[in-house]
Amino acid sequence: IGMKIAYYSVTRQVSRFVKKLNLASDQAVEVSDTLTLSEPFILIIPTYEKEILQEVWDFMVDNAEFCQGIIASGNRNFAELYIYSAKDLSAEFNLPILYDFEFNGTDEDVTAVNSILESY
Repeated sequence: IGMKIAYYSVTRQVSRFVKKLNLASDQAVEVSDTLTLSEPFILIIPTYEKEILQEVWDFMVDNAEFCQGIIASGNRNFAELYIYSAKDLSAEFNLPILYDFEFNGTDEDVTAVNSILESY
């Protein structure tokens, strides 16, 4: 089946990307500060101010030990700020950034992420 994913979506772009992955219904869960996972997962997040992603940070405090890495959505127009939320989480929890894509991703991004999920 591949790796479980936990995702967070503010404007629903990440949610639309996750839908394109055609995962089993129990393979993808939306992050909340009350969600607890006890199995390996990959985190998919957008790029926003830390306050907007506070729920993700709270989730990671309790779940980082099971996180295998981060996949990030962003906007390249923001130059050095591109995927900075993933970079901050990566540094804080010592996790690799496995992949990044813009907005809700292209068909190539979907193929690449599905390959990553299958490789775990």
